[in-house]
Amino acid sequence: MRVLMSGPSPSPLGRTILRFFYLYFFLHWGTGLLMFWDKLGFTAASVARYYRGDPDLFMNPRSFSGLLEVTHFHLFAMGLFFVVFCHLLLFTPLRPALKTALTWLLGGAILGDLSSGYLVRFLAAEWAWLKLGAFWLLQGVCLTFFALLFLALARKYSDP
Repeated sequence: MRVLMSGPSPSPLGRTILRFFYLYFFLHWGTGLLMFWDKLGFTAASVARYYRGDPDLFMNPRSFSGLLEVTHFHLFAMGLFFVVFCHLLLFTPLRPALKTALTWLLGGAILGDLSSGYLVRFLAAEWAWLKLGAFWLLQGVCLTFFALLFLALARKYSDP
């Protein structure tokens, strides 16, 4: 609980933990990008096809049960991800307004990404644009978080 109030430890072990966290996050970010490209594609038509199915390609539409299982896992994982990144952001020297904006952008991107699959599948294929927009916003905000946190860590431990 002390770490939640005072921030990451300045000890060498604390820095090592943060470095590994950033490394694993960056690898997660890259593999997520590749999986999205491989499974859904980067066009609205390919996203709609993924969720709504395509008889010509023998693709079934995503079931409600299947979407619910993915959402259930992602709600926990993305919630934890949100808390960790926003917590680390609190201890950076960034302006409070920027921290607040990044927090809202991250939260909104996660919600848009998690909900848009249902909209594409059960309302209309045109919601695929929301899925793509939320995905790219999430990727961009995450990369921004990564860069800012990594730079803050580097600056904090390079100053005497």
